[in-house]
Amino acid sequence: MSSAISDYLNQIGKIPLLTAAEEIELGNAIQQMMPLVGKEDLTKEEKKIVRIGERAKRRMIQGNLRLVIRVAGKYSKMTTRITMQDLIQEGNIGLIRAAEMFDPSRGYKFSTYAYWWIKQGIMRASQVQDRIIKLPSGAPDILRKIRTYTIEYREQHGTNPTVEQCAELVGMLPETIRTYLNSSTDASSLDAKAKNKDDDGSSIVDLIPGQEDQPEEEVLLDTQIEAVQSALKQLSPNAQKLLALRYGLNGHEYVSATSLAKQHGVSREAMRRQIIFAEQEIKAVLLGKSPGKPQRQKSSSSLIWGWS
Repeated sequence: MSSAISDYLNQIGKIPLLTAAEEIELGNAIQQMMPLVGKEDLTKEEKKIVRIGERAKRRMIQGNLRLVIRVAGKYSKMTTRITMQDLIQEGNIGLIRAAEMFDPSRGYKFSTYAYWWIKQGIMRASQVQDRIIKLPSGAPDILRKIRTYTIEYREQHGTNPTVEQCAELVGMLPETIRTYLNSSTDASSLDAKAKNKDDDGSSIVDLIPGQEDQPEEEVLLDTQIEAVQSALKQLSPNAQKLLALRYGLNGHEYVSATSLAKQHGVSREAMRRQIIFAEQEIKAVLLGKSPGKPQRQKSSSSLIWGWS
């Protein structure tokens, strides 16, 4: 523990804790003050209420600074770039907000109410500041939901869900989800040692490929695209249209399964079955089989290039 934090702990340790009666009294004074904050042309009586409220707010905050230390210490192990001092500062901001919002008439202790605000301030700072690549404020919650869904999906189906399925789960565009997923892995130093079992002495920068054209990869990609386009032409008109809309092929815009179901006036489950059948048809063509009656499968799969 740094000397700065030790000095801070010694200072706040001298501040007496609040009793339940004091919390109620201070909370009421703050609640009387809050409607007057920012108001112009206060009367003499209103100015007195504001002065009393400011003193009450300061006393409420000072009496709970040790709670911020406990919460910050709990979450300090979850961050790599934010110092303990910064976590305490973010927690103190949450404590200030809690003091302003606390309503004693609801009957619960201030520390119980303040804990949530302190925790939210620290966690938000960890999510935003603890990354080199910044994500939107709501992205961490969306990624957690997708991560939970992926684990459950893998347990049921033995494979990961597609980006489109994840996007449909959270009600966002697949392009947005791809951006979140690509940015969710934080950056590393280029001078860091690469985790390569064949060459543990190389740094990451040594293993970055050059910018030269890769003709083999371009030819392979062109061949795969041509194969998919050819396979589409061998499907039934309904399957062609369905896959083109579902996956944004042949110049069409991407359309979710829910939207397709609404357009065709069927249930989402019925549309999902039609999509699965169309996917099986094109898979059969790509594998050199007849697209007539493909084998039924348990779950939908995306049109990935590596169809083998």
